[in-house]
Amino acid sequence: MHRCHLNVLPHLFIILSSLFLPSSAQAAQWRMMVGGHDFIVDQANSHTLGSGIGISFADTTESDISLFGRFNTYFDFDIDELDPDHIPIWFQSDFVAEGELVRLTETASISWFVEAFDKRNTVSSVEQQQKLMPGFDFSFNVQRYKVGTKASAGYYALEIDDDVPKSRGYSRGDLRNSTSALSLQLYATVAFSEKAGVNLSAQQWHDGDDWLENQYHLKLNYDVADWIADSLFVINIIHTEYNLDSYNDPQKLSILPWDRDTFVRVFLEYPLN
Repeated sequence: MHRCHLNVLPHLFIILSSLFLPSSAQAAQWRMMVGGHDFIVDQANSHTLGSGIGISFADTTESDISLFGRFNTYFDFDIDELDPDHIPIWFQSDFVAEGELVRLTETASISWFVEAFDKRNTVSSVEQQQKLMPGFDFSFNVQRYKVGTKASAGYYALEIDDDVPKSRGYSRGDLRNSTSALSLQLYATVAFSEKAGVNLSAQQWHDGDDWLENQYHLKLNYDVADWIADSLFVINIIHTEYNLDSYNDPQKLSILPWDRDTFVRVFLEYPLN
């Protein structure tokens, strides 16, 4: 059975953020995200539709440190065949602190950042996942284009839900892997017009011996301020591949019959203040 967990990373990030010089609460930009999704596991020919609601904030401290946080809650219409015991609600949050380190030219710079990520109770059997990764971002920004690469190192943890593995002979002690990790991300942002743009990224996490996870992200934004002031219509696609070799027992079936998933979300993002 999936277990309910307190989401501890948001509290950890708030504590870390308090170490910086905060700006006034009135300056923070709060936004709401409301939409629908499809969680796809193609190896099982599974589609899980649902809806979601989220909230985000963006702020800049008096010392020019950018803070961003986001928390989403998703409600699945639990009609899939992956896990009949799945509780059809799951959570995802991410938080970033970032500041410029070196301005190389008018268009190129190096920044530092700290990212915290948490995901829990997905229908594809990710029971919980945490990442805490400080690093450096080299970016090149000119007119409507921004490209860059991020290199980071920190903590990576992935725990698999026990429902499917226990039917294959695995115990709960076999289901969690936590380790130090390195990560490299390549990304690009293109503004097609004043209203439309796209964000692309590819990222890998590696423990020094083997890869842990690959992720590919496509995000399309369209300005719908004509409908609601300062609002965006967003199509978000995240494809994730997991390396489950460290969990698998060669004397048993693979711990899961799938090792990748694709999350497609369509939502409206609008300001709260």
